[in-house]
Amino acid sequence: MSEDDKSIGERLGNAADAAKHKVNEMADRGRAEAHDAKAETADNPVDRTMEKGKGMVDRGKAELHENVSERDAKDAGR
Repeated sequence: MSEDDKSIGERLGNAADAAKHKVNEMADRGRAEAHDAKAETADNPVDRTMEKGKGMVDRGKAELHENVSERDAKDAGR
């Protein structure tokens, strides 16, 4: 079976995966914002650095979910 011959079930599966990754992307972006806010209000420089690092990790995860979501959405449309 070629890439163009995907069944409806496979396409729906890809669409569901794309939606799942989009939800995870938004959750990671929200957590990153929360870590940034905590970093801004932290009195201790170590806590500030830790929160900024956690925010960077969550933004990286969000980017990964965004890319996977776009790929799955593209696959669902084939």
